[in-house]
Amino acid sequence: MRIVLLIFAVLAVIVVACGVWIYLKFQSQFPPTSTEVIVLTPDSRARLTALRNEHKFQPNGFPPLGYTHAESPEDEAVLNASVNGLIDAILARPDGTLPAHDVAALIGKAGKRLSFLPTEDRERAGGYMIEVWYILGFKGATGRFAHGSAFLVPPGYTEPLPPGWTAPDHPRPIG
Repeated sequence: MRIVLLIFAVLAVIVVACGVWIYLKFQSQFPPTSTEVIVLTPDSRARLTALRNEHKFQPNGFPPLGYTHAESPEDEAVLNASVNGLIDAILARPDGTLPAHDVAALIGKAGKRLSFLPTEDRERAGGYMIEVWYILGFKGATGRFAHGSAFLVPPGYTEPLPPGWTAPDHPRPIG
């Protein structure tokens, strides 16, 4: 009987060790969240408001992937609610300092709503979330996205350019 318990204990330790290894391997794909602090300005509020009011999730050819459209009207409603909810949460903050950690947490919360949607839709929503990150003026990583080599990361920045942006100071036209 003791040998059976010992075997189960060893197997349990092996299973837990494998689980921890898999978790750490998964987490290593995501860079740590930036420690930057920015100042929420009237200009960034105006750009965020314009982005919120934009008719999002429409077909576009923005590099590197382009986008066809949301798979269904129901999916589009969830996508818009997620991105607009992120923007609303930021706009609800008072003027003044805004830590990257707080915005990254809001991005994570917004992204959790999208886990069941098609990959193309989740990636486009991620593009909007990175656009919010750039509009606010952060340069470091959100800690929420892992990107491949096809995505242009400008010098001095950690996140790739949002879809349609040609440089960190050349955003796409909103609207």
